[in-house]
Amino acid sequence: MPVTERLYSIAADIYDRIDRYWHQNAVRKIISRFLALVFIFSLMAGFFVHEKIIPSTGIAAYFKNPFVAIEITFTVLLVIELFDLIFSIPVSVSQSVIKQFELLSLIFIRMGLKEFSHLHKLFDWNEMKSIVTAMFLYGLGALLIFMLIGLNHHIKRKLHVREYFREYPYYKKVKKTIALLLVIVFITILADNIIRPLRGIQPDLSFKQFYTALIFSDILILIISMRYILDYHSMFRYSGYILTTIFIRIALTAAPYYNILIGIGAVVYLILLTWTYNYFMNRKISKKPRYLHYHAGERKFKFAQKNYGT
Repeated sequence: MPVTERLYSIAADIYDRIDRYWHQNAVRKIISRFLALVFIFSLMAGFFVHEKIIPSTGIAAYFKNPFVAIEITFTVLLVIELFDLIFSIPVSVSQSVIKQFELLSLIFIRMGLKEFSHLHKLFDWNEMKSIVTAMFLYGLGALLIFMLIGLNHHIKRKLHVREYFREYPYYKKVKKTIALLLVIVFITILADNIIRPLRGIQPDLSFKQFYTALIFSDILILIISMRYILDYHSMFRYSGYILTTIFIRIALTAAPYYNILIGIGAVVYLILLTWTYNYFMNRKISKKPRYLHYHAGERKFKFAQKNYGT
């Protein structure tokens, strides 16, 4: 076995162990309890700082407003969802892209909650009107993305081709290796953000760094998939997926409200991409489901004689 393939096998084995552990029901229960503890601790810290029982200096300065507990808890939830995103990459590129848009909708919800955490007087309309406007717009943007994701699922179900090459073992090992590297990168980013407040530096929990790494990993997967990809239509679709990831990255750094428009526009682009791909592929092949199998020896695809699982 070549050295590179052995390394891919080792990395894939490590990834599989982490993946199995992460999706255990016991781990989900631990995560749920941890989120509850984070919320309760943040509320208590906010109360103590607000009542001046604890001086609002250093790390305690983040808890000047008791409503910040909502933002902190939701940020931890987003971190958990980002791990789910990483574990979806080896399963399917299209599923990974959908997961990214799900996260974008949650990030917009978090931005709305962050605006709420800026309130000091809950019933002072002079202070509330600009904050409520921002909350409504971010909530509306998140809702539209949620609806468009559902529409994309509806369109996608009409596709009659099952691309069996995604299950090609070597290709899956490579994707698992890339996903494992992303786990390491993400943990490094998290560790840096945890250490920052201890050094008196504002943490950056906008996830911009992670999405930048995600763009490069998507491009790398696309380059590797060129060995197995079927034709121009599939190549165009995967390239379009990378473009949507870049749109999400731009939305995370764009000015307020422009980020909402960019995010919604990116989902619309994804829907048009999915519909167009389905249209051409359904005209290209028969309406009866067909399965494509990659023959490594001949280095080409053939329609399988038997129906393989997807």
